[in-house]
Amino acid sequence: MPPHGGRFPGHNLSNPFAHLSQPIHQQPQLQQQHQQNMAHPNFGGANPGHNINLFGGHGQNNFQSNAGIGGGLGGAGLGAAAGLGGVSGGTGLDGHEARMRFAHGAQLQQDAALGRGQDGSKGIAGQRIRDVWRGNLHQEMELLRSLIEQYPYISMDTEFPGVVARPIGEFNSKASYHYQTVRCNVDLLKIIQLGVTLFSVQGEIPPAQLDASQLHYQPKAVQQYTNNILVCPCTWTFNFQFSLEEDMYNEESIQMLKKSGADFEKHAAQGIDPEEFGSLLTTSGMTLTEDVNWISFHSGYDFAYLIKMLTSKPLPEGEDKYRDLVELFFPRLLDVKYLWRHANGLVRKGAIGSHATNILTNLGTKSGLQDLADELSCQRVGTSHTAGSDAWLTGAVFWELRKKIFSGNIPEDMNGQMWGLTGVGPPASANAQAAVLAAQGAPGLTGFPGMNGGMMFHPGSTATHRGEGPSTPTSHPAGLASTPGPSHGGMMTPGATGAFGEFRYSGK
Repeated sequence: MPPHGGRFPGHNLSNPFAHLSQPIHQQPQLQQQHQQNMAHPNFGGANPGHNINLFGGHGQNNFQSNAGIGGGLGGAGLGAAAGLGGVSGGTGLDGHEARMRFAHGAQLQQDAALGRGQDGSKGIAGQRIRDVWRGNLHQEMELLRSLIEQYPYISMDTEFPGVVARPIGEFNSKASYHYQTVRCNVDLLKIIQLGVTLFSVQGEIPPAQLDASQLHYQPKAVQQYTNNILVCPCTWTFNFQFSLEEDMYNEESIQMLKKSGADFEKHAAQGIDPEEFGSLLTTSGMTLTEDVNWISFHSGYDFAYLIKMLTSKPLPEGEDKYRDLVELFFPRLLDVKYLWRHANGLVRKGAIGSHATNILTNLGTKSGLQDLADELSCQRVGTSHTAGSDAWLTGAVFWELRKKIFSGNIPEDMNGQMWGLTGVGPPASANAQAAVLAAQGAPGLTGFPGMNGGMMFHPGSTATHRGEGPSTPTSHPAGLASTPGPSHGGMMTPGATGAFGEFRYSGK
């Protein structure tokens, strides 16, 4: 099958590690020994900038090593591979074990190119969750383009700088109130991380070592792997430009992200441009198609930040236009938290099996991502409140929920439902909101220019955060689906220009 029409190759990918700035110094004696003893037509010419080439073209007979890579593989690695014979139908350097060892060498070089040292990549998380920054954005998007046709389920999560504003006024539904809350915050703030994990239609993640010859779409970054052995993650964490000096954020949210390991100095210096990412995502084959299924957990903010990047515009004023955009870019969308809510409704109606009923009864009122994961025996990989780990866990929970609660069949009417923006009751009235403000002794508020409608910022550092974190809530009931009130808040930060204040949406 040819690649999807919406997927186009990236740019300047002939050398996916071109951003390496410093050469690795080679050992002349070791280099000469390898050139004499290990010449083989399957290895390309040496790259003077990196002094190793495991990905070069065929038909060249020289191979160079270096102290960093050669020492890491040593006698048990490339040296031992030279003596292998009769393994898996190949001999010598063409044997299966030898190819696996060369793939390991490719992983070492790729880790160096992507900035992952040994101390930062221990365990399965370091092997299967790949950090993406500005320098390796294009090559990783190329890899995703090549995989999406065979792994068309994408679980996702975002990390963002919290909630800093609330709309004030009359709203015709609670969903409308929640959308305006999402809109004013997403328009004001910047995304920090996006995590995505790929799954096949059977719920399987890509293997750690993938035979690239089996891929229908093979960009240059994939073609350059020797013997078609592709070192493959299953999860990608995209890290975006964000400055604690210039950008607006909620202090509690940032502190939580710091505890989870967020490197904000690196975000400021090497973060991805959201508009560049949006253009690459548009042409990736991951959006604008019903062949791809997006899976999220409590997705009110997640898709809003994606829509902002994909359109390079503020979110629409009206909820209906926003839904139209979501349906355009993500025609197949499932929200795990909404599925959980629907399953609880089936329990009350007695329309679900006993095993599923027991699982949901054990959960009780707990509805966080980690709660569902624990009940469904899904193991987390990585650190919570990092986008990659949360995205992987979201996907794992979805597949177990699909199997154990829905017997392998998700109802079609669940498509497109987003928790917090679908099927919720009316909000508190403007009079009720004003009464709460008065009871709390809120100071007089002045107008804030530049927004279409009314909203209230959260001034002061004594306000509590009550459930909204920088990512989809994962350990407590979701704040978006609670009765709205003006007391949700947090500490405002540098970069928040303009007067704090309030004004109202007209008749909405």
